[in-house]
Amino acid sequence: MKTATIAALLLAAGAAAVNAQTGTAARPARVTQNCSAVTPETCATAHALRRGINLGNMLDAPREGDWGVKLEPGYIDRAAANFATVRLPVRWTNHAAPTADATIDEQFAQRVDKAVDALLAKGVYVILDVHHYTQITGDAQHPNEFAVDASVLDTRLVNIWRQLAQRYKDRSPKLLFELLNEPHGRLNGEPWNALAARTLAVVRASNPARIVLIGPGEWNGIGELPKLHLPPDRNLIVAIHNYDPFPFTHQGADFLAKPFPTGVACCDAGQRKVIADVLESARRWNQASGYPLHLGEFGTYEAVDMASRESYARTVRDEAERRGIGWTYWELASPSFGMFSPKTGNWHEPIRRALLD
Repeated sequence: MKTATIAALLLAAGAAAVNAQTGTAARPARVTQNCSAVTPETCATAHALRRGINLGNMLDAPREGDWGVKLEPGYIDRAAANFATVRLPVRWTNHAAPTADATIDEQFAQRVDKAVDALLAKGVYVILDVHHYTQITGDAQHPNEFAVDASVLDTRLVNIWRQLAQRYKDRSPKLLFELLNEPHGRLNGEPWNALAARTLAVVRASNPARIVLIGPGEWNGIGELPKLHLPPDRNLIVAIHNYDPFPFTHQGADFLAKPFPTGVACCDAGQRKVIADVLESARRWNQASGYPLHLGEFGTYEAVDMASRESYARTVRDEAERRGIGWTYWELASPSFGMFSPKTGNWHEPIRRALLD
């Protein structure tokens, strides 16, 4: 059976799964991506990922709970009941030895195991990553994050994945690995290309066919896709992130060195063009390269007015789906970017509506 035929069949199956979970009519993507560089199964998975959510600021905090939310069973249930894909960001590096071997803390690993297995049991796709390895990109450590010697930074990433690949090698193929969230800084360009290839090699030793996500530098920036040189491997999906227009999505964010002013609305014709143009450039890269894309993050900070958060979410969703690109929204339940309020126990309904209706 041809790649395009398999992709079309599984794309339809993915749409049915989302419909059953949400009770809403999930609109199929208007086009499929070019998958000439990957296997039929990888192509089909890229399209089946469809609509997803990040369980952010939970296991990726320096210590779970540091950022206002913990990974509770109710969040797993809510995510799996409403989305086809759940991205699980994990700060493995703060729960591993500071030495080159990076031996992972078993108690923390079992905590992650339970989350992965609970999600897989519900039938969703799970993207498991290494998140917020701040020092490897040259960033300062977050509070409660320990530093390591600069000489072991890259080797620790390789050895973390050596352990994770072995640990999860027998899990469902619906578990996908993402090597590193948002490489940037000292990793931009060829340093990341080389380290990604080195890290992928240790994954392939125990997981020869598992789908792996690798993104470009500059925070998984779409503009960096031409600089991403992937190793010869037919089980890859390329992870991209997009928060454009950034002064809008991050207005009032106090974690930035110079916070953007608040009061900026969205989305007028110019803002919609910015969003469409950057995703169109991603589509062109896909058509030229043959590697399918996944939009792993987009979202708005809590200081944005709710009507604009709704408009932005719907605009990005529509523009991604129009190009056949699956996505995972950032994110479910933290106070800063979340679409669900732990305080009230309710969705921020305009955002839910924009993403799922």
